[in-house]
Amino acid sequence: MVDWIGYPTETERLSWTTNITFYVQFFNSGVLLMLINANLSEQPFSLGLNSGSLSDFNAAWFKTIGNVLVGAMMFNMYYPVIEACMYGGIRFLGRCRDRGCRCPSDKETTKKTSM
Repeated sequence: MVDWIGYPTETERLSWTTNITFYVQFFNSGVLLMLINANLSEQPFSLGLNSGSLSDFNAAWFKTIGNVLVGAMMFNMYYPVIEACMYGGIRFLGRCRDRGCRCPSDKETTKKTSM
């Protein structure tokens, strides 16, 4: 989706990719998981959420939902670093392939004629 929008710089594209990944993962793991397991039968407005097993924040909530939320937070912590390393590796491999897979020397040999 981010590639479809088209951003002028790689940094802006990576920033938006990270933000959109966070929002989608927050909605999937935070909001949807809590709504599916919610039991709001004792509340004045139940919104039809009466069949869940969790009616309060207790040990059972932390066993089922807390683990997923912590996993999502850990993914969001490591994802930007992994993504930057992957893109850096792709750029490095492209440069290496352009040089004919030789080590860089004082006189760079490249197949590119312009920037």
